[in-house]
Amino acid sequence: MGKQLRSFVAAAALAVSATAGASATAAPWPVRPITIVVPYAPGGNTDLMARLIGERLAKAFQSPVVVDNKAGAAGLIAAEFVARSPADGYTLFMGTLTQISTAPFTNKIRYDPVKDFVPIANVGGNPFVITVNARVPARDVQELVAYAKRNPGKLNMGNAGVGGLTHLSGLVFAKYAGIDVVEVPYKGASLALGDVVAGQIDMYSGNLSEVVPYAADARVRLLGVSSKNRVKQLPAVPALAESLPGIPVVETWNGLLGPAGMPADVVDKISAAVLAAQADPAFRKKLEDVGITPLPEAKEQFAERIQRDIAAWKPVIEMAGIRPE
Repeated sequence: MGKQLRSFVAAAALAVSATAGASATAAPWPVRPITIVVPYAPGGNTDLMARLIGERLAKAFQSPVVVDNKAGAAGLIAAEFVARSPADGYTLFMGTLTQISTAPFTNKIRYDPVKDFVPIANVGGNPFVITVNARVPARDVQELVAYAKRNPGKLNMGNAGVGGLTHLSGLVFAKYAGIDVVEVPYKGASLALGDVVAGQIDMYSGNLSEVVPYAADARVRLLGVSSKNRVKQLPAVPALAESLPGIPVVETWNGLLGPAGMPADVVDKISAAVLAAQADPAFRKKLEDVGITPLPEAKEQFAERIQRDIAAWKPVIEMAGIRPE
């Protein structure tokens, strides 16, 4: 091959490479609406955070952001949907610890929580609150435990889906309290909490942000929080550990993830937008006012949290006697 021909081939190859690289990194995004898939029914804790962060993403990218609620199976239906969606940055997942960190130990899932998702940014989290209907003859955790022990199997406890944290946190409480309760699964947190308020079920272990609005409601009583210490939103409500020493702390997170393989620059743009929102005192106040603790974690810190939680929850779930099904 002559010198002139070799030069032409090399130049052509370089041009093709440069063009391919440019198209891969400079593709405009977004050019159509972004969808945030929520694994629970409207009105719950995760739904609220998705809508709050969706508003900020819409402003940051000048693009519509749609919240799509796909409730059922403790959020696993939504998780699988996102895991199988195109990795183009237009389908995001407002995931929780349930679908990502505990699902492998509670359900036979058809996705890999680590390999099928890319963590983008964490948004917020909170502990859980043992909430009872006012007709239950208990004004604190000790009275609730004593009543349940005198009446084994009489109390029922709602949850937002089998294997979810409203379910697991309730099971942990019952296990450490040594009581027997009947589990009643729902397809969303708002449905379960609504039935506690209405007196259709006796109790529910709900997200702090869900039950804070009912702190002064005479129809229910908030008896104990699953955090290590009391929380500022409910200073009069004891931590469960005050009555049940040694009970594990149960706290969740809600964060944005996408299908594995998303363009790195898109992941970075979304992550930066979420962190920018978290840095805004007005946004943080919106979260805190409804019982959500802001968790401003970029993709690396978020990924580390997920790995820690997977390791921490396995023995807790085994202790509760739950097997994948």
